[in-house]
Amino acid sequence: MKKYIFVLMLLLCIGCESEDTTVDTTVMPEATTTGADTFGCLIDGWLYVGGRYGAPPATSSIRFEYYPAKDIVNVYVYVKMLKPIRFTIHSPQVGKTTTYTDASFGFEPLEDGNVTITHLDKKRRIISGTFEGGQTSKGRFDIHYLEIKPEPQP
Repeated sequence: MKKYIFVLMLLLCIGCESEDTTVDTTVMPEATTTGADTFGCLIDGWLYVGGRYGAPPATSSIRFEYYPAKDIVNVYVYVKMLKPIRFTIHSPQVGKTTTYTDASFGFEPLEDGNVTITHLDKKRRIISGTFEGGQTSKGRFDIHYLEIKPEPQP
């Protein structure tokens, strides 16, 4: 009986990991502008793709947060369990190249770089683009973002 309980607990724990095996982490996602919720880049020549590992409490491993009052987009993409790629996009505008700063891969800082926004639909909340800088290259994303508005002051 103890053996069956152990096996059941083991299966439940395996199911607790937010791993989506439908994402192929061996190929770069296509460059799209439809809100396909894809992210991929090379860091030091190694491919990292979002969409596979979720991070508690969020269910998605790709999270873009747009702050209209600051005109920035904070990017969080879990490419390994508990290891995100993170950076901030400043003043995103379609067809323009802008900077990204505060980049990191897990606890390792990355160099700042440039982002070219290829699509920005504020009505449907979709942002698409390409990025590179320092050890990061061939980056691309096509994401539905969250709009974060400041809370009203009393």
